[in-house]
Amino acid sequence: MKFASLFQPLKINSLMIANRIVSAPMNEALNDKRVRCGAGILIAGCGGVNLPNAWFDSEYLFSKAQIQKTRQWLNFMRQGGSAVSLEVMHMGGVGHGAHPEDVLWGSTDGINAYGNRVKAMTPAEMDQTAAAFAQTCRDAKELGFDMVMLHFAHGWLPAQFLSPALNHRTDSYGGCLENRMTFPLAIIKAVREAVGPDYPVDLRISAKEWIEGGIGLDEVLTFLKQAEPYLDMVNVSAGQDMDKQGNIHMATSALEPHGVNRQLARAIKQTLAIPVAVVGAIMTPQEAAAVIEEQDADLVVLGRSLLADEDWIHKAEVGREADIVPCLRCGSCMHWTTDRRDHGCSVNPAYMNGSWMSMERPPVKIRRHVVVIGGGPAGMKAALTAAQRGHQVTLLEQKSCLGGALTVLDQAKYKMDLRRYRDYLIEQVGKSEVNVRLNTKATPESVQALNPDHLILALGGEPVIPPIPGIERGLTPAQAYTSPLPEGKSVVILGGGAIGCELALKFAEAGCPVALIEQGSQLHRGENQLVGLALDEHISRCDNLTIHRETRCLQVNPDHVVVEKAGVRLTIPAGVLIVCTGIQPLSEEADRFYGITCHTWKIGDVKRPGNIKAATLEGWIAGSQD
Repeated sequence: MKFASLFQPLKINSLMIANRIVSAPMNEALNDKRVRCGAGILIAGCGGVNLPNAWFDSEYLFSKAQIQKTRQWLNFMRQGGSAVSLEVMHMGGVGHGAHPEDVLWGSTDGINAYGNRVKAMTPAEMDQTAAAFAQTCRDAKELGFDMVMLHFAHGWLPAQFLSPALNHRTDSYGGCLENRMTFPLAIIKAVREAVGPDYPVDLRISAKEWIEGGIGLDEVLTFLKQAEPYLDMVNVSAGQDMDKQGNIHMATSALEPHGVNRQLARAIKQTLAIPVAVVGAIMTPQEAAAVIEEQDADLVVLGRSLLADEDWIHKAEVGREADIVPCLRCGSCMHWTTDRRDHGCSVNPAYMNGSWMSMERPPVKIRRHVVVIGGGPAGMKAALTAAQRGHQVTLLEQKSCLGGALTVLDQAKYKMDLRRYRDYLIEQVGKSEVNVRLNTKATPESVQALNPDHLILALGGEPVIPPIPGIERGLTPAQAYTSPLPEGKSVVILGGGAIGCELALKFAEAGCPVALIEQGSQLHRGENQLVGLALDEHISRCDNLTIHRETRCLQVNPDHVVVEKAGVRLTIPAGVLIVCTGIQPLSEEADRFYGITCHTWKIGDVKRPGNIKAATLEGWIAGSQD
């Protein structure tokens, strides 16, 4: 077996698990395929304790009114043979109440991000809460959950007490670490007493909060040594959910490397005798196996990777890692990053669309000829989907290779995950029965000669070039990604969208003085919060990067640009100019192909400039037709 280390059994207290892979508690993703994903442990989220405002759902999982539904839910999760763990939690001051007037419990008095008042808990309320944690874990054991995971990470209630940035108490529960960990330890001890010595208890912890004044690894190690006698496993994460800056380190974007928490987990594993699991941008079977083999942790926790491909584990087991759909770490699958406006997965269109679509479409009854024009991500997804359903598919691409706009990303520092997805699509097309014709410029006449039954137009878009004198001197983003670094030259970038910001980082981090000019007041407008905050954090580190908001470019000269800001004209040196002012669809070109067949689709940027998520969904829909 290629990744044998991942598929070794492990005993956690009295529980034997089949492999070293844990499915993270992403509750909204619990579909039939997800529960059959093959994980050794499947963590079910979120089990709020039986106290007001413990979790967003007010109904207690084990109440008389709810327990039968919980039993059915547990039976559903058992289908795949995974050990099922329940995430047990209390939000404390990070949550929001059912009503604006609700008062939440926390470590310290204050007002939270939702406008709810947070009240510092009394010792009696702490005792009540520890008893509630114990009761929930006892109820979970009695109903049949195989283990529990106590959520002490990401700024939830116990973490609020542990954190010096969040715990401002002056009594015996605040101040020094010994005081701050009194209440969290009381919870753990109460849980152990309630479930007995043989029942597995896991603890999720943020080994580093990544906020100013937050708890760090040294204090976490001290706390875990105190907690270890009552635990059977530690689940290592990082970041914090009360602060957006901490949040982007809890669920990293593509701007960060893979395996971001491995060193934190290694330090904890070297300190404790119990098994250690680690989560955090573990994307490939190679990376997961390395965590185990290099003794950074005993188990790996997969979250977004299993949303992108629910068959990740099964494919890894049989050595089909090249067929795993790569996660982009784009943040679309997390509701907080999108404010629930565009919640889904960029590479798995079934996620959050399961109520009306199924990826398991039956073979077509009538085999038709589907012609796809354009080999970008939308076109490749459409071609693959149509071929998988049994259609004859011809894919026409005018360039010498597939990839569309993604072909230029080989040198892009922060596009590793997107490159992986591009290469995955190209490889899958190569393995399929799709007839790919490269170096083929489609015309209405040549397409007509192919006699298509369905025609899918994925021609893409072209850069928007504003009418500014001298603008022709500028590079397009595609040219900028592939051009050598302009040593010793100043760089001016017009347009502060995500692409403009990424290119600004590319050149600034290479040592070039960079000026980023944005007409509006906001950078990366339209991007989700995860990407936006990550870009802001990286930009803030670049002393040689200057941001000009609400600034309009008037003229481009050979060595400078003239701009206007607040009615004042400024001259900015520009050895290199990059124009990142958007994409416009090749609508007129696409419209020439209408009338060849009555079944004609526009998808991707030729329909509406968008992102990979839109391209994937539109490609899947167009390719799914009978």
